[in-house]
Amino acid sequence: AEDFLVFTFLLIPCCLALDFRAPPLIPNVPFLWAWNAPTELCIAGVDGPLDLSLFSLVGSPRENVTGQNITIFYTDRLGYYPYIDMTGRSVNGGIPQKASLKKHLDKAKKDIDYYMPINDTGLAVIDWKEWRPTWARNWKPKHVYRNESIELVQKHNTQLDDTEATNIAIVEFEKAAKNFMQETLKLGKLLRPHRLWGYYLFPDCYNYNYNQHSFTGSCYDIEKRRNDHLDWLWNESTALFPSIYLTTRLSPPQIALYVRNRIYEAIRISRSPDMGRPLPVFVYARPVFTDLVLKYLSQDDLVNTLGESIALGASGVVIWGGLSMLRSVVSELTSCSDLDDYLRTTLNPYLINITLAAKMCNQVLCQEQGVCTRKNWNSSDYLHLNPYLIIGKPTLDDLQQFSEKFQCTCYSNVTCKETDNREGKRMGGKEANKRREEIKKKS
Repeated sequence: AEDFLVFTFLLIPCCLALDFRAPPLIPNVPFLWAWNAPTELCIAGVDGPLDLSLFSLVGSPRENVTGQNITIFYTDRLGYYPYIDMTGRSVNGGIPQKASLKKHLDKAKKDIDYYMPINDTGLAVIDWKEWRPTWARNWKPKHVYRNESIELVQKHNTQLDDTEATNIAIVEFEKAAKNFMQETLKLGKLLRPHRLWGYYLFPDCYNYNYNQHSFTGSCYDIEKRRNDHLDWLWNESTALFPSIYLTTRLSPPQIALYVRNRIYEAIRISRSPDMGRPLPVFVYARPVFTDLVLKYLSQDDLVNTLGESIALGASGVVIWGGLSMLRSVVSELTSCSDLDDYLRTTLNPYLINITLAAKMCNQVLCQEQGVCTRKNWNSSDYLHLNPYLIIGKPTLDDLQQFSEKFQCTCYSNVTCKETDNREGKRMGGKEANKRREEIKKKS
């Protein structure tokens, strides 16, 4: 009879690791895939509409689309957000110190009622990028917010020198920025408590120095400290939405380092409000490059973005696409056949593979009470079925790699135990077949 190598797993309480992840937004969906692109504009291909069946949440970022379970609020869609446009014109006061918070919140309530008419489960993402609440991060071209803030102080007190005026401006700007962002979150949570609320690109790692030969992807210590000082924001948020958009200026070896450190910083911050109750982390990714919207990510690029997200223990990924990508495609091909082909041949097969691999690892190591995460976060170990283009049940090689390279990180709302591979034994014919059937049923 054929021998079948089976590994004996010993139960070890995972809580000893003092590391947790947020429970799933949707029960029995440990890793959430969300699609946020205006693909309703696509003309159905010869084989039918785009296959988005793998995505638990599907929505469009277009302004006239409402009632979606993933909603993104841009600058002009939530209240009266103050900013300075590219021509230098002040909108809604320009800087938060000169804006009316009350008028903003009154308008924001109407906007929330319009875009999210019911209190259903989903994501609510605020995309405000014109200024940053940390004064020091408003470098060029955002320095206009510094200049306007300093001028406002000097206007009220002409006797102050530049240093004195700047010090006062820092306090006033950061206080007003905090109030705008914090009170907007409070309102959203009050009106739609079943939604997970947060700001796009928060936290940011600011590891954009990939033009340097010594690039390691690491977040600067100063930026980590600045993220720590935004504790008021993390305390008010119910989800984090970091971004891992890629530019063609990143070389293939740099991509994994760039992405890995950005996600890891978000996971670090997710524990900031409460180590025992971390915030869920939903990573924003794009299927194309930011500076070349007709170039789709390769299979290796997907490994270094989506694969990184799932191996580090993120709660999910939001795949975002803008009108620029679809306009280019529609104008040239009068359909979205390129996107349809990319979904069928590249993206969906990879999503199926890593989703199954993660689910099987969670079953083996966590009994589905947690998620598998890398033992060494800065390694290149991925949750793939072997080989990762093949769809099927896990092999014993897969199971062995899971236990050697990954560990169980429990959900914060359960008490779970981690199975850890310690030793193996051989099982003969009938027992081997029985074990295979058990694995097949679970997969």
